[in-house]
Order: sequence, then C-alpha cells, then structure tokens
Amino acid sequence: MKMVFRIDDVGYSEINDIGAFETIKNGITTSADVMLDAPHAVEALQEIRHNYPWISVGWHAHFWWGPALAPEKVPSLLIPGTNRFRHDLQSATDISREELQAECDAQIERCVMALGRVPDVGMAGRGGSIFSDVMDETCKKYGIVTNFASMNFFGHSMPAAEKWADRRIKMANPGSAYKKIETDSITEQYNEYDPVQYYLTGEYNDGLTEEDISVQVWHPGYLDYNNYKLGDYGPNARFYTAIRVEDVHALVCDEMKQWVRDNRIELVNFRDALYGTREYQNHLKAIGSELAV
Repeated sequence: MKMVFRIDDVGYSEINDIGAFETIKNGITTSADVMLDAPHAVEALQEIRHNYPWISVGWHAHFWWGPALAPEKVPSLLIPGTNRFRHDLQSATDISREELQAECDAQIERCVMALGRVPDVGMAGRGGSIFSDVMDETCKKYGIVTNFASMNFFGHSMPAAEKWADRRIKMANPGSAYKKIETDSITEQYNEYDPVQYYLTGEYNDGLTEEDISVQVWHPGYLDYNNYKLGDYGPNARFYTAIRVEDVHALVCDEMKQWVRDNRIELVNFRDALYGTREYQNHLKAIGSELAV
C-alpha cells in the first residue's frame, strides 16, 4: 500500500517547526501542509525548498493568524482593532470577496517567493460561503490541485473529482489527527493518546486495500505560547495542543519505522500519489534508507 504521511500546521512558529522538521529529517513524513499566513511560514518554505525538495507542500488555509497584505487593505477579514483574522471567516457573509481574493493572492505570492512555486495541493471549499468560493477560485487560478481524495472524516463525506478518481487517494480517519479522544482534559488526553498503537493494532486501516493510496494526517510540533494559547480556536484546540509532541515522537520512532517495513508500505509524497512519480522513494534509495521499497 502507498501512504502519504502528511504533517499539518507547518509555519505555526519557530519552536513548533523544530518538531515538525524533526519528523521530516529523521522520520517518515512525506508531505507538509503549510499555513501561509502563520509567523514562520516563509522560513519553513525556504527550508523545504533548499533542504527537502522531496517533500510535497500543501496550502493549509486556516487563516488563523494575520494577513500577508497590510491590515488596512483587508479590514473586513480582521477582528476589529487587531491584526488577526476573524474566527468566522469560513462561514461569514459580511466579508469582502475582493479583499479575500487579494489576501489569497498575496499568500500564494508569498509561497512562490519562498518556495519557488505554488503549493502542490490545496484545501477544497465545500461550497455555500464566500470563503469556500474564493478558495476554490484561487486554487483554479494558480493550478493548485484540490478534490483529489475521497474523504470521510469529521462528519464530511466527499468523493474525489472524476479527474482523480482512478488514483484511489483516500483520507479516511487518517492516523493520529482523527483518532479523537472525547475529553477536554489535557491530563486524560496525555494518558489515553497513543498514535503508535493506533497503527500497530491495525485501527488505521478502515477498509483500505493495496490499491489505495492512503493519506495519514498528523500534527507534530513543539510548544510555545503561539500554538499553546494563540493559535487554533476551534472546539478541538486543546486536543491539537496536547498531541503535538506525541506526534513528533511517533513519526520518528523505531516502532513506526518497523511497522512501515513489516507492512511493505511504500512512502510517497502528494506528487507521487497524483502523477505516479517516485520522488520520495528515490530520496530514500539515495540515502540508503531501509524504508525504500
């Protein structure tokens, strides 16, 4: 089975990205979703460009931080009196489409400046909102691939677009991100959360076959005030704080690497998954990794 091990929230902060890049350098991460509006996004993209070209890049468009444009150019997108994005952007009906489009363009231009190209993949809108429509329009404008995977998580079920249906890319309860623990207690999460066992016991499978390309989503990083207190404001924010250091360990540990070998997993990035290339495997072979197949 081919697997993409995607890490999310890259660019969150300098401290967060120390953990994220640990999983790229010494682990099984094959793709990085970068928040282009986040404080450390440019540095993260530059590091991928110069040191890890075998890693594919996604546009992780949460709009958690502040605009790439000058704040005075996008006032309808911001919390009044601040330089931070509104928390309701994805459903808001009173934001300016023109301002949002200009901000999306600025974020993509930031990526091109730092990475040398647009992201490989983006987050598809689910329709019915200004935010969703502009996201879709922006990805089409820049040729960023969306709707490439069949998805079934967080209560949303979406088939892949016809163009990508034959690639059999699936995001179904992927890895640590969607193995949710229904508690608001960080202590309980600390005691209960074990992403390595999630794989070793076979819970990850969810009906996958050898013909599928499975996307496993993780959130590794180290903690500072930014991602501990100022970042994700959603209902599961505390969960994504508690798991980050666990995910760093899981993605670099010997048990997970042995699991990849024992199950004959072919590690691939998104370009490999979409276009049939072997960039990530060629990297593994070049460094003499035992994970190469």
